[in-house]
Amino acid sequence: MIREVTLLNKQGAAVDSSSGEKVSGQLKQMVETVNMIAGKAANIAIKWFEQRDDLLIETKGHHDWVSQADREVERYIRGALHKAFPQHHFLGEELGGELTPPCWVIDPIDGTTNFLYGHGDFVVSIALIDEHGTAIGVIANPIQGRLIYGFRGKGAYEVKNGLTRRLVPRTNATDELVVGLNLNYQLGVAEEYLKNTQWLIKQGHQVRVSGSAAWSMTQVACGELDGCYLGHVYIWDVCAAQLICEEVGLAVAPALSATYAGPMWAWPQGSVLDYLRRKI
Repeated sequence: MIREVTLLNKQGAAVDSSSGEKVSGQLKQMVETVNMIAGKAANIAIKWFEQRDDLLIETKGHHDWVSQADREVERYIRGALHKAFPQHHFLGEELGGELTPPCWVIDPIDGTTNFLYGHGDFVVSIALIDEHGTAIGVIANPIQGRLIYGFRGKGAYEVKNGLTRRLVPRTNATDELVVGLNLNYQLGVAEEYLKNTQWLIKQGHQVRVSGSAAWSMTQVACGELDGCYLGHVYIWDVCAAQLICEEVGLAVAPALSATYAGPMWAWPQGSVLDYLRRKI
């Protein structure tokens, strides 16, 4: 039995006073609210994870599934955010919407295949886009009991076991790197994946495939990967994680707010991994 996780305590959503960071009152309140919502959404997801054999599952495409867990988590997130911010709009993977700022971009369970197969690499992803771009990004990992968040111009942080730490990515940009890639069946992605894997191995690097675009990006910001390249993702997959990566100073791909889909990457500035974003 997997125990229910508590991602936040009453201090968990704010930055520790020792960090010297001061957040504006309005933004601080928004961050605290969405962190709490993400934590509760993670607990809904983990309860369904324990009962995943009973889930109703539908297919959206080749190796692209959705379950009642995805929809229930998204409905909870939307309802809670609407109660807190009634004038805001929504764009979610499962329930749709439109990208009209201020807009919450939601992936209720990024890594649904992992979730359905009993693997722990799945996350709840919530981002806020305003008229200036992405303002808040929150990633909750239910299995690991971790909550990671960033807000524009204020850095990125992790809450675990009631403690908050500022994220510090790895700085190695050249040698013996551990790199996240994704594999899906969009046109050309599998072929690009094979070429990228071959290049990385020839250069002496290691490859990881987590099955969650949001978590791969977040792991780079946390220093658990040296970089990642995602050949084709949707805005709800990576919007929150992209801001988190930007806030720790990583090089990232342009935002997907105009196209809703495309490639995404994150690695240290000047990394040899910049090769991956070139047309091969």
